[in-house]
Amino acid sequence: MPAGGARPTDRQAPPAREADHGVRIRRAVPLALVAVLPTLAACSKPVGSTSVRSVAWVTTGASVTMPGTDVTPVNLARRLVGAGVAVGSLPSALAYTPSGAGLLVVTRGDDHLREVDTATHAVVHSAEVGLEPDAVAVAPGGTKGRGIALVANLDSNTVTPVDLGSWRAGPAVTVGNEPVAITVFVGTTGVATAFVADFGSNAVTPIDVSTMQAGAAIPVGPGPQAIAVAAEEVLVGNFSSRSLTAINPVTLHAGGTIPLPLNPTGIAVAPSGNTAYVCGGQAVVSVTTLGLVLGTPIGLPDVAQGIALSAGGATAWVTLQAGSLVPVTLATGTVGAPIHLGGHPSAIVVGAG
Repeated sequence: MPAGGARPTDRQAPPAREADHGVRIRRAVPLALVAVLPTLAACSKPVGSTSVRSVAWVTTGASVTMPGTDVTPVNLARRLVGAGVAVGSLPSALAYTPSGAGLLVVTRGDDHLREVDTATHAVVHSAEVGLEPDAVAVAPGGTKGRGIALVANLDSNTVTPVDLGSWRAGPAVTVGNEPVAITVFVGTTGVATAFVADFGSNAVTPIDVSTMQAGAAIPVGPGPQAIAVAAEEVLVGNFSSRSLTAINPVTLHAGGTIPLPLNPTGIAVAPSGNTAYVCGGQAVVSVTTLGLVLGTPIGLPDVAQGIALSAGGATAWVTLQAGSLVPVTLATGTVGAPIHLGGHPSAIVVGAG
């Protein structure tokens, strides 16, 4: 899943950290004031995720009153919720290793990146990263070509690269203020560029993955919160202005910006790359990437947190803040029966079990 991971966002602005039983947590925000998602990260998010199989992995309970330590597998075909897998305090974002056999989880309560074996559900690797990691994406490279995880650290204003072949963290790369989402674009020549949404700087920072050098910040809208690669452009959801900005990943310049009918909090991209689905508030809306043409919003029964697509892209799975996961048939706009998870479901990826 090279385009990025999925992650939760639960704020209109990233709040200050505070302690609760020794765990760093975020301040609760009244539901009336927010529309939330991924990441990439992993709406990531997402920050959405195109699937390879029919199991969703979801982070739940990442809140002040329920800090949480688990990620939860959900068999989508059978609508069965599996036992949670303990990964560390406040799991906040998800992505897959290039092979799909490992699930990457960042835990913002203890500043770590971990890998879960999707077959055994055991935590098999761990690396310390920056302060309050909030998003993760995977780039090509690394020892034996196993990939490089790029972790955006909200409180450090940095991105930490972790070699997935050796599980060693490299020097942190300084980016803008409050990085909350990250995605990776790989050009036709194989050159990879990471794009980091800096919520507090109203900008996106590009990083040359081969040198791990940050480029000049690219101004976008206020409060960029979700980011994803779609076709030959990078889409940025600006939460504070309810808008979507396209960036040319080759020239590193922002192109058009369109208004949205919601505060964007997650983006999932169809396998073709020609359509993106943006969630936020109580809706999902499609965007045709060529020309940035909006579809008709699809209403949801509760506030959306994260979004991921089924293998063929026919169904969007959306985490809802009140405690459930709901399917949306994209061709008809039909919202199916929710799967109850409890807690506060947030980041989601769909893939290996």
